[in-house]
Amino acid sequence: MTHRDRLAAVLSGAAAGAAGGLFGVGGGIVLVPVLAGPFRLTQHQAHGTSVATIGAAALASLLVYGAFARVAWGTALIVAVGSVVSARYGARLASRTSPVSLRRAFAVFLALVGIRLLWHTPAPAPAHALSGPWIIALEIVLGIAVGVLAGYMGVGGGLLAVPAFTLLLGMAQQVAQGTSLAVILATAPASTLEHARHGNVVWRLVPLLAVGAAVGAPLSSWLAQLLPHARLSQAFAIFVLVNALMIWRRASARPRPAVPG
Repeated sequence: MTHRDRLAAVLSGAAAGAAGGLFGVGGGIVLVPVLAGPFRLTQHQAHGTSVATIGAAALASLLVYGAFARVAWGTALIVAVGSVVSARYGARLASRTSPVSLRRAFAVFLALVGIRLLWHTPAPAPAHALSGPWIIALEIVLGIAVGVLAGYMGVGGGLLAVPAFTLLLGMAQQVAQGTSLAVILATAPASTLEHARHGNVVWRLVPLLAVGAAVGAPLSSWLAQLLPHARLSQAFAIFVLVNALMIWRRASARPRPAVPG
């Protein structure tokens, strides 16, 4: 790689880390289109390389959220267990999906999440609607869904976890985001192993992207603690809608040859 390529990788990682810290996601929604676009990776490689990187962004962001006591650790643990079990199956499914279908599925999912959040911004509930074993069962099911999504889409699963934590569990937006980041620390490695087994991780990019992500995440994580719940939720919705539009437009682009890992 040239010095320009290395700088671009670090800056791309920083952008992903900033998005991850601000919205409680791993940053894959930034990295996947960048890796499949300017870096000219195949869609499968973009997903695998993204998920191999986002753990660094999640860890750097989580340190800030944890310092502000914005993490529901019990929920994070249960959801993480379910996600680790299911993440590899999402990655396997991704390896069997055509690049165009994989990209379009990613775009449609983002659009649905963004529209739902804009249509009705969730307000934090004082308590869970469910209690006892029902809460645990819901968290396990959510963890399985997050794991499949993370493995399939090349993201940390925060795109599903954050709105689920707010809409289903009544968490404040910041707590939902912090809890999501804790889950990503478990989900990302499990997804990475399966993507690597299928040869879809371009390892030479991962350290540079990870360094950038670790640098970009803390400041945006701190900013997220200061924003009002409703404004942060609406910003998250707009963010994913813009990404959905960009990814859909690229869905019919000419397939690229695989880049050596």
